[in-house]
Amino acid sequence: MSDNIKASTGFEILLPKSVQALPVPCNEWDVLRSKIEQLTTEPWLFHTVGSVFVGASLATVISIWTGAVSTQNAPNALVVAWAVTAATGLVGLACLFFANKERKTHRERASDIATQMRLIEQRFERAEV
Repeated sequence: MSDNIKASTGFEILLPKSVQALPVPCNEWDVLRSKIEQLTTEPWLFHTVGSVFVGASLATVISIWTGAVSTQNAPNALVVAWAVTAATGLVGLACLFFANKERKTHRERASDIATQMRLIEQRFERAEV
């Protein structure tokens, strides 16, 4: 006798192979699922570097506004200060943007695992206690 089922549409449905399994009590499964749903690894590196660059940009703008940048000794000092402000501001904003994208990616990965666990749960009947 064949282990496969033949359907009238021409498809041959394969039966799953017997594999080893570990029984997990429902309360332990619920704890695992809730922990995975809360799982997140925050991208602190991009966030920290971005904050430092934005802070440097703001500090340079404040020094320009308060007159701390003197053009007496170096005539291009104001141009350099504005260039530093623009460069550090753009790099800082880019780092913060990437930190936000990375954070969303990590959250999606954890939610994918929790979704897979829910799909596994749906295969079994559970008696409500």
